[in-house]
Amino acid sequence: MPPRISVIVPIYNAASTLRAAVQSILTQDIAGLEVLLVDDGSTDATPGLCHDLALRDDRVQVITQKNAGICAARNRGLSAAEGVYVTFCDDDDLLLPGALALLLQKAEDTGADIVRADYELVHVGPNGTETVQPHPAGTACDLAADGDYRRFLQNSGPQFVWNALYRRAAIGDLRFDEHCRFGLEDFIFNAALYARTDKVYYLPQPVYRHFESGQSTSQCQTVQAVQGRIKVLDRWMAAEYQAIRARCPEAARPAAWNDRRAQAVTFLMHQFADANAPGALRRYGWRTLRGVLGQYPAAPPWQNAGPNKKQTGALLLYDLRLQRLYELWANRPQNRRRELP
Repeated sequence: MPPRISVIVPIYNAASTLRAAVQSILTQDIAGLEVLLVDDGSTDATPGLCHDLALRDDRVQVITQKNAGICAARNRGLSAAEGVYVTFCDDDDLLLPGALALLLQKAEDTGADIVRADYELVHVGPNGTETVQPHPAGTACDLAADGDYRRFLQNSGPQFVWNALYRRAAIGDLRFDEHCRFGLEDFIFNAALYARTDKVYYLPQPVYRHFESGQSTSQCQTVQAVQGRIKVLDRWMAAEYQAIRARCPEAARPAAWNDRRAQAVTFLMHQFADANAPGALRRYGWRTLRGVLGQYPAAPPWQNAGPNKKQTGALLLYDLRLQRLYELWANRPQNRRRELP
């Protein structure tokens, strides 16, 4: 029989954190577990640690490749996975106790292709101090039953892949976009999958602990990282638009698309603020985003405004070409966010 769940762990130079991450997976109360450690060309003690973990537990397999990035590592894991379901764990994060049992039970009870859940976000300071970053969970929702894609996205929060369980047959030939070397790959992958299936469920219980430091992909604050994210804005928005067309009736599409436009606008605003981006990069970013969004029809930002008034305001300022006002407000210390918008 195939494994029930394959857990794919993309790894790069994680000698100090990998053992705890793998232990959090192996202690899950699940029969038929497969753990795929994909070493993406590590240069520290990680390769030896991977093989030691595999020797100690036959559920662990090691896959090695030349350094090609997290997307390539996850794709290598997807090609090797044999589980009925697939999930992901980063090499410096933890699955919470009971996480896989909770996700699996909901998938089997509902027939869902994807079960998402909440997560814990912990900010790690330069001196190693850990601070929990509270964020409100949504309410449980069933996309197939409700038929409200916009509400599902509002409830389920940022569309990462490590707090979700996926039916491998539903993923099929879909893979992570390897052009994404500095983030956004999770959002593109999930949107592309939502365009294929509406059998999606969200649970408000946390299943994952994500540690965010200055080295995290979501917090990489260099000019190079911001440039890399700007270059894939077109791929992100294309995936989001196709998902809306597949999941929303025509009358509901303008409001849902405004939400996605607002996500892109606030994302870019926070990227510029976090990286203290120079003026030339800001101009390049806004010019790129306007070119991307200009390919799609758009409704006024106040039409069917959602519950996030801050995003609605940001979109209005963007449409008026006054987005710098929001950037200045967002850069105030008390308003800085610790997660992707």
